[in-house]
Amino acid sequence: MSSGRSQETPRPPDTPEFGSVKVGGPPHDYAASGSLRVRKLAVGPWENNVYAIVSGDEAIVVDGADEPERILSLVEGLRVVGIVETHNHPDHVQALPRLVETLGVRVYAHPDDPVPVEFARLLGGERLSVGEEQVEVLHTPGHTPGSLCYSVGGFLFTGDTLFPAGPGNTDGDAERFEQVMRSLDGLFAAFPDETRVCPGHGLDTTIGSERPYMETWRARGW
Repeated sequence: MSSGRSQETPRPPDTPEFGSVKVGGPPHDYAASGSLRVRKLAVGPWENNVYAIVSGDEAIVVDGADEPERILSLVEGLRVVGIVETHNHPDHVQALPRLVETLGVRVYAHPDDPVPVEFARLLGGERLSVGEEQVEVLHTPGHTPGSLCYSVGGFLFTGDTLFPAGPGNTDGDAERFEQVMRSLDGLFAAFPDETRVCPGHGLDTTIGSERPYMETWRARGW
């Protein structure tokens, strides 16, 4: 029986409201919430999103993707206390050697997704401090075995685990697709509709905007 709902998940418009950024363009600064500020930058040929989670004079960088000098500009004047990786695909890690050399900072990643610099292991369930904020770590395998998401203050940084209109690519592998869908089941159960999803590429969305389309994605595969 048809539900009457379109099989195509609606996409957000390319506007500042949904965190629109362009490679070579300025960062997007989200509205501050208490001590928390978040900045977003697009870098590299794959248009990767890099985020700075800021509280007070401290920052955590999400994904040392590419264009390290632009990432350094994003956190200029701040004390970077860590770089957290969502996964280890090449387009998400290319800036790490330069960032580590310049900042002398610890990189965090899942051991199933080793990165090309020395790193501290995250397994999921940890909390990382930045200023007055605590960043929660979630293990969300599927797109890669060691994919991680990070949650703080109503923001959910999902890497390539969740985008507007569905999960990241699992290369037609049924087992990996089922795994990423289980990871998304966990995210949708854990976070309220108003949670802002900040993915590894492209525009933002919210948990509430994507939740109704889970069965559409299961039927579609990826």
